[in-house]
Amino acid sequence: MAAILPRLKRLGFFSRSVLWVNFFAVAALLLSYLAPVINPKTFWPIAFFGIAYLPLLIVNGLFMAYWLIRKAKFAVISLLAILMGWGTLANHFGFSASVPEQEVASRDTALIRVLTYNVHFFRTFEQKNTEPTIWEESMELMDSISPDVICLQEYYTRQKGTYRMNKAFDREIGMPYSYVLPTAENDYEAYGMAIFSKHPIVASGHLPDHEFGVNRVIYTDINKGGRIFRVYNVHLRSIGFQKEDYEFIKSPTKTLEKDAASTKRIGARLKWAFNARSAQADALRAHSRECEIPYLIAGDFNDTPLSYAVNKVSSRLQNAFREKGRGWGVTYNGDFPNFQIDYILASKDFEVARYQIIKAKLSDHYPVWADLKL
Repeated sequence: MAAILPRLKRLGFFSRSVLWVNFFAVAALLLSYLAPVINPKTFWPIAFFGIAYLPLLIVNGLFMAYWLIRKAKFAVISLLAILMGWGTLANHFGFSASVPEQEVASRDTALIRVLTYNVHFFRTFEQKNTEPTIWEESMELMDSISPDVICLQEYYTRQKGTYRMNKAFDREIGMPYSYVLPTAENDYEAYGMAIFSKHPIVASGHLPDHEFGVNRVIYTDINKGGRIFRVYNVHLRSIGFQKEDYEFIKSPTKTLEKDAASTKRIGARLKWAFNARSAQADALRAHSRECEIPYLIAGDFNDTPLSYAVNKVSSRLQNAFREKGRGWGVTYNGDFPNFQIDYILASKDFEVARYQIIKAKLSDHYPVWADLKL
């Protein structure tokens, strides 16, 4: 710092102002690195720095560009902050090669291919009625991947007829085995969580603690060729944004009183969701550590790679995106800023062979799949 002060005096007023803002941006970026290790229940504001990691990264990149033009030595301030979080960057951006099309179509049957997909009740995000309008396209997409196991969040089915989904999965994709845990059901329809498999399901269950409607955790033990492994299907607590929240995010009113109220409401929803997810993550981590067979954890975590929930669950596990992902790991394509919130994690019994995010805009999530060798 002492070496910087003489140079600071030689800067003009504008550059000095930029430098001080740069210091604040660096401090915020460094604080974001603490989000995965501090439970929001202990200090909830830290979670907001974690969710702001990508904007903070971009801002610090812009400061680097400014100083490279203005005074290159000051660019090292943001550069060092970014390099300190290199492991964090690797969780957001993948450097592996893309998966060739022929490897998707002609897959190695010795591998276990798992697909996770939040199907949004088989209807478009804007749709208001319960008619499952995108189920055929979703089925075709999933069939083209030919997975061994499919984990679905926000699953929907009719109890009979065309939209009886367990029959459709058997008929269209060749998945006769399933475990469905409804959040709600009646004689006409049901919705909740589901796991479908091409191989026999020998046991199943769910984690009863910290459930919030469709936000829950289920699991199945699957026998593939005499080897049994467990699959957890995860849907951690949603933020619970309402229509007015999305409208504000898209287009702030520019009225101070209304914007302040909207910002406070959104902040409260985020805080509550951070705390709820941390409790679910603790429960899932405790349950999975008691598992005595190889296991996978897949699903919609509703949180970014730089979060307590994702870090807690993925500790000592392999993150399929980090191992074999390519480019920015964006899995959400709804109205909220697009992040990676869907994951496939594997115990050390597995080796990650392939990973892919399918950029199909049917639901508000992209389907994600991975090949794993047991």
